[in-house]
Amino acid sequence: MTTVLPTDINRGERSADAQASAILAERLPAGKLLLIYQQSAIAKLRASTGLIVIEKSRRIGFTWGIASYAALVAAAAVQAGGDDVFYMGYEQDMAREFIDDCATFAKAYGLAASRVGETVFEDVAEDGSSRGIKAFRIDFGSGFKIMALSSVPRAFRGKQGVVIIDEAAFHSQLEEKLKAAMALLIWGGKVIIVSTHDGVMNPFNQLIDEIRGGKKKGVVIRVTFDDALAGGLYERIALIAEVRGIPVLPKDEWIAEIRGFYGENAGEELDVIPKLSGGSLIKLESLLLCQSDDAAKPELYNGGLYYMGRDVARRNDGQIIWGMEQVGDVLWLRDRWEQTGRSFLEQSDAADWMVKNRRMVAYWLDQGGMGEQPVEEAVRRYGASRVQGQFLAGQNRLDLATGLAKRFEELRIRIPSDPVLRADLLAIKKLPTSGGGVRIADDPDGKVHADRFWAGALASRAADLGGGEYDYRAVKPAGAGVPGGGGRQRLKMRPDHSGDDRGAGGGRRSTF
Repeated sequence: MTTVLPTDINRGERSADAQASAILAERLPAGKLLLIYQQSAIAKLRASTGLIVIEKSRRIGFTWGIASYAALVAAAAVQAGGDDVFYMGYEQDMAREFIDDCATFAKAYGLAASRVGETVFEDVAEDGSSRGIKAFRIDFGSGFKIMALSSVPRAFRGKQGVVIIDEAAFHSQLEEKLKAAMALLIWGGKVIIVSTHDGVMNPFNQLIDEIRGGKKKGVVIRVTFDDALAGGLYERIALIAEVRGIPVLPKDEWIAEIRGFYGENAGEELDVIPKLSGGSLIKLESLLLCQSDDAAKPELYNGGLYYMGRDVARRNDGQIIWGMEQVGDVLWLRDRWEQTGRSFLEQSDAADWMVKNRRMVAYWLDQGGMGEQPVEEAVRRYGASRVQGQFLAGQNRLDLATGLAKRFEELRIRIPSDPVLRADLLAIKKLPTSGGGVRIADDPDGKVHADRFWAGALASRAADLGGGEYDYRAVKPAGAGVPGGGGRQRLKMRPDHSGDDRGAGGGRRSTF
């Protein structure tokens, strides 16, 4: 294990705000490090047992306050309520920053933290296979520790202590993580769920409703943006800005600017009122885990089976064609053609290149609206066995969208790190219907059209259903056995009616 002392943390690897907060912690007395709303929430945490859920405003420094609580718990003796603390964010950077904040508080409070660093624990899958997972930890003189865990439900197995799941509404498999965490309560542990909201249908909000409705035992703590302002948030931000040497607007102007930035989302992001939409269908955590620097690089295509999806448009919306290679059970985005205002001929030429240079199994297109003509043209070019038009409506729309979301959830897709692409993929929301069902809708604000989402959904669904198998068999030459018959061999036509001499005479089976 690589370890460093708390006083030797490499600040160069931390964000500017984190560095400024650490400097502030050195300047302020220990009793002034936390703001009023942070102190109040921590007092409730210390007084509560079992399940505690905290619904909060965005960017009010709440994780910083939770880090203070974690340091005090892990540093305390068992008689004083000391315990191990296990933290889980939805990405590795959150885990690292939380451990850094805990180390800052350990130093500021003069707590006996023996070492801060990285460790590896074995993650055992359902099939019995295992792999080493990197985690960040602090060991305290009390014998307890703080450990930032990998974001998988199995990470809680065999653990006992206080569990913190941060920004829970944006985790994939949240229900499974909650089940695994709740097992710790049997032996007197504590489970703390912290998050901003992501729609009324998100499992995080449903958990809050169950507690408030008496269906589940627990405590709910609510901290709004106005609560934070009343508790000194602006003054603390101004102090950090001073440490960093950057200007800050006067308070009223600053508040107006923040609310203006969030616009229609201010109710959910700042006032802790979940929107009627159910949040993004694809979880941010899953999306981040499926990003790879090797995705969307045509030169890395390795000859695998290939699936295409196309969202059809002509003038204003995005004209998107995605080509994805199947590697094992994972779809890799290899080729993407993303334009606006191009002719149908240019779009067809782009698809042509992919078909001619890849082992294309299936090509699915949006057939709605102006999609009829491109679908007919693609069928004419490549054959009805490989081309399918799909209407993005009703149950079909739901199936396409949930199929792509499931692929992300199961980490069976790879895409590049691209903010525009992320916005498209997160724009599709779950909305409740009057009958208690679910429907899929584009970004309610209309700012993102999700064209890339639907191109990906079409390619993913094509891969889910796979390609039909067919084979080639040599047939007797025309006129064989007939006097005067020719000796030329005819080939059985492919299902798309195009000739192909691969496998001629050998009866070889193909799946593309």
